[in-house]
Amino acid sequence: MLWLLYGIFKLKPFPLQDEEQKTSFTICIPFRNEAENLPRLIASLKKIEYPAELFEIIFINDCSEDHSEAIVEEFIQQYSEFSIQLLENSTKAISPKKEALSKAIKASTKKYIVTTDADCIVPEKWLQYFNAMVIQEQSDFIAGPVSYLSKKSFLDKFQSLDFLSLQAATLGGFGNKKPFLCNGANLCFRKKTFIELSGFENDKIASGDDIFMLEKMKFAQKKIDYLSHHEAQVKTLPPQNLKALFQQRVRWAAKTSAYKNPTSLLTAIVVFLANLGFIIFALGAILKLITWQAFLILFVVKFNIDFLILYNTAAFYQNLHLLKNYVIIAFLHPIFVTSTAIQSFLTSYEWKGRTYHK
Repeated sequence: MLWLLYGIFKLKPFPLQDEEQKTSFTICIPFRNEAENLPRLIASLKKIEYPAELFEIIFINDCSEDHSEAIVEEFIQQYSEFSIQLLENSTKAISPKKEALSKAIKASTKKYIVTTDADCIVPEKWLQYFNAMVIQEQSDFIAGPVSYLSKKSFLDKFQSLDFLSLQAATLGGFGNKKPFLCNGANLCFRKKTFIELSGFENDKIASGDDIFMLEKMKFAQKKIDYLSHHEAQVKTLPPQNLKALFQQRVRWAAKTSAYKNPTSLLTAIVVFLANLGFIIFALGAILKLITWQAFLILFVVKFNIDFLILYNTAAFYQNLHLLKNYVIIAFLHPIFVTSTAIQSFLTSYEWKGRTYHK
């Protein structure tokens, strides 16, 4: 955790410098049953401040059962000044999201691919920041910041802080030049490099288009960067209930066994063992197998180091208000982390109305 904290301190904000807007982008957006969220995303896409001739938008309908497709078709008809396509994904895809993105990338006509999700809101200067980083760094792969659209319920506050911890790991890894996490809601990569590396792998795993692509780029020694500016953050909706949150985290944890990056594996193991140890020490103190002093020492060390990491990450995202509930969440979080990790090795999980088996 101190290593991650050091990486967060090393990561400096990336500024815009009035670069010429010349990089071309294809924005790829898979969707399945997102009729409730697509209008919010489309409203943000309309506000993108970038020359319309330099970007295109490709939506991929992943067998939606609601009126999501009609919403996209209406967007295409009303905004002819944008280049927009609507593609249909296969009904037999083992890894639907990867196949949907692959189909969009194949149909794209621009040099760089940008990915996001249908339940997101993208920033107005989104493509300006990617363009600036491409010009300044000649990047092959760029990971961008992602944060939750948090509401006032305790569940939203809990998962916003939990999600912030994942972003902290992302920042720390990139700051230490050993990236191991990223989020497909805000990614950009060179189309030529994607094709050169033969696209996505791990097709038997439902998700992971983001992290597994990061691993491929890293092992191929491509230029990998992080877009470290709060103005470039994409905001996404958190799961709407406890079951959905649990299923999401089980799905994310299920990818761990397929990681090839030793930093990813080591971090996952350390985090799991630290949280499991916290629970064991707490039970040991309750059952008087160890002293309360021993448990309190562990808690104070973990509490303070975690707080420092989350505070600096929240400051980067300008979301310091998320820390108001840190004390109570610090007690609940170890139970959540260990239970989802164990569950990911034992059972199947649900995603977008489909069941995926381990």
